[in-house]
Amino acid sequence: MDSPDELSGKLRSWPRGFVADLRVVVWQTLAACAELFRAAGAVLAWEDREEPWLIVARLSDSGLDWREEDAAQFAPVVDPALSEAPFLLQGSEVVRGSGPATSASAIHPRMRERLDASAVIVIPVRGETMEGHIFVLDPEIRDRTMLVLSEMIGRLVEERMDAVAQYRTVQRDAVAEERLRVARDLHDGLLQSFTGVVLQLETIHDILEQEPDRARRMLTEAQGIIMSDQRELRAFVEQLRPRRRGTEAVFDFPARLEELRSRMHQQWGIELLVDAAGVDPNISKHLGQETYRLIQEAVMNSAKHGGASQVDVRLRTNDSRIRIEVSDNGSGFPFHGRLSLDAIREKGIGPAALAERVASLNGDLSVESSDHGARLEISFPLGWSGA
Repeated sequence: MDSPDELSGKLRSWPRGFVADLRVVVWQTLAACAELFRAAGAVLAWEDREEPWLIVARLSDSGLDWREEDAAQFAPVVDPALSEAPFLLQGSEVVRGSGPATSASAIHPRMRERLDASAVIVIPVRGETMEGHIFVLDPEIRDRTMLVLSEMIGRLVEERMDAVAQYRTVQRDAVAEERLRVARDLHDGLLQSFTGVVLQLETIHDILEQEPDRARRMLTEAQGIIMSDQRELRAFVEQLRPRRRGTEAVFDFPARLEELRSRMHQQWGIELLVDAAGVDPNISKHLGQETYRLIQEAVMNSAKHGGASQVDVRLRTNDSRIRIEVSDNGSGFPFHGRLSLDAIREKGIGPAALAERVASLNGDLSVESSDHGARLEISFPLGWSGA
C-alpha cells in the first residue's frame, strides 16, 4: 500500500490545466487513475446531457478504445442507490464509506461483463454538462483511503470535462456569430453592388441602339465597379484567413467612403454627401469596416426602399462615442414617426438588418420617418471591435 506521502505526491501530479481535446482529457484521466490505484486499466462511461448515447472509453495496454453505445442497453449503469458516492465492488460485496454491503446489481450486467475485472472501484462523475462513472479495474489499493481519494478525483474530472464542454459551446457560438457577420457583410456589400450592376446592365440593354455612346460609357463604369468588387472580395477573403502575429489588416476608411459616393452616383443616380469634419483626426484613420458597413447599409436603404435622390451623412466623435446621422429626401420607411432600436428589433419594421448590426456593436439607433424622407441617428462606443 502506498504511504500517505506517496498518495499525496500522486495527487499533486494529477493532470491539470485546460485541454480543448476531450479525448486527451479522458486519456489523461484514465491513465492517472490506473497509476494512482496501481490498476490493470480504467474505464470512463458517461452521458452528455445533450446527447442520446452512452460514451464508453477504456484505457488498456493497447491504447484508448472509444465507443458510443445505446444508453438504454446499459441503464442504469450503476445502481441508483450506490451511484452518488465512490465504492469498491469485489464480487458481489460492496465496500463504501458507510460500511460493507451486498449487491448483485451494483453495476449493470452488460457493463460488468464489458469491464471484465474481479474488483472495481466506481467513482461517480457529476458535472454540469455530463454524468457518468469512472471504473478502476483490479486496483492493488483497496483500503478505505481510496474512497476519500476517489471523491476528490471525481470532482477534478467533473471540472475538466465541464471546461471542455463549455469551451465547445463558446466555440460553436463564436462560429455561428462569425457566419452571421460574414453573411451580413456579403449582403450589405457585394450583393448590394451586384444588384446595382444588374440594374445598370438592364439600362445599357435598353439604350444600346438609341444611345450607343452613353451605353459604352455606362458599360465602362460597370466594368470598373466589377473590378472594384473583385478587390473587395479579395480583401474580404484575406480577412477570413488567420493572421500572422504582428500583422494587421489596413482599412482605408476615407477611400472606401469616396468609392461608395462614386458607386451610388453611377448605379443609383444618388448624390451622396459625407461630412466627417466633426471626427477627431486621430480617430478617423482608425475607423474600420463596421463603421463603413453601417453607413453603407443606411445609404442603400435610402436608395432601394426610400427612392431618395440625395443622402447626407454626418459623422462626429465626442464623449468616447462615434455618432452617425444619415438623412435623405426619399419616401421614408413604411411607418411615420420615431422608433428606437428596441422597437425596431421587437416589431421587425424599419431597418431591421441595420438595427442588428448596431446592437452587435453595443450601440444605439433611432429612426424618424415621414413622406418627405428618413433620418437615422446611430451611435456606438469608440474602440469597440471593428471600429
